[in-house]
Amino acid sequence: MGWKTIFISSKSKLSYKANHLLIQTATEVKTIPFHQIGCIMISTTQTVITSYLIAKLMEQDIKVIFCDNEHDPCSELTPYYSNLKRNQNIEKQISWSISKKEQLWTEIVTNKIENQIKIMKIFNLNTSEVVEELNQLEENDHSNREAIIAMKYFPAIFGNNFTRGNHDEITNVMLNYGYTVLLSTINQEIASQGYLTQLGIHHHSLQNDFNLSSDLMEPFRQFFDLEVLKIRDEEFNLDNKLRLIDVLNHEIKYDGKNYLIRNAITKHIQYCFKFMDSKKDNFVKVGIPDEV
Repeated sequence: MGWKTIFISSKSKLSYKANHLLIQTATEVKTIPFHQIGCIMISTTQTVITSYLIAKLMEQDIKVIFCDNEHDPCSELTPYYSNLKRNQNIEKQISWSISKKEQLWTEIVTNKIENQIKIMKIFNLNTSEVVEELNQLEENDHSNREAIIAMKYFPAIFGNNFTRGNHDEITNVMLNYGYTVLLSTINQEIASQGYLTQLGIHHHSLQNDFNLSSDLMEPFRQFFDLEVLKIRDEEFNLDNKLRLIDVLNHEIKYDGKNYLIRNAITKHIQYCFKFMDSKKDNFVKVGIPDEV
């Protein structure tokens, strides 16, 4: 899988040429080899894309994300047949035990909350209440410490009057954009490894096609929180959207090695599946760097 996210923001035609993406605009023609591309984000409704290119992109397991009139991600394309063991993996996924699901969800929630605490400490914020809530976390988070801590965490880092419920507030717009980019990346990885995004370990909404993605993405949300903290007082223009997309190219330490976040996501999902399949006994935590 490639490493580049191709961001299409102006009127153009996208087509296929000799295993390359061909981008034609009014002033120039560019070609990009498929092996370099991990994702194509089409941020304008004035772009035309050929069906032959779409078929070729799906063969190479290259994600395509479409944006609406507000330039916000609204849908994506993923291939039907991205893994030779897909049927076998889906059968395993359906048979995952409740106890295993609860164990993994407990680890994921703990990791997420620890990352939130780390961010608060970086900005010298009082973490005592959040730490107290974390100490009360039960198996499978039956008492919903995750939601209680979220109501303390977001106002702490973004201001006392901030709530996640105000979808028109610019900080929430930025967060939602970043989380959508992250969700799309998680979807791509789950599909490429031959599992269903619909069957979650904790999320079970009948209206959510990405229940498993919503579960596994949680320890990575905080990297986008950090980036939004840097840009929240600025206009949410193309440059800042690109900054949020580029979060996936930030380097972190995972399982004792340095990875780009997009590659750490691949490892994280592999490890989660090995844990669920009883091929791995421990959960590898996603950590926030000491310096941001």
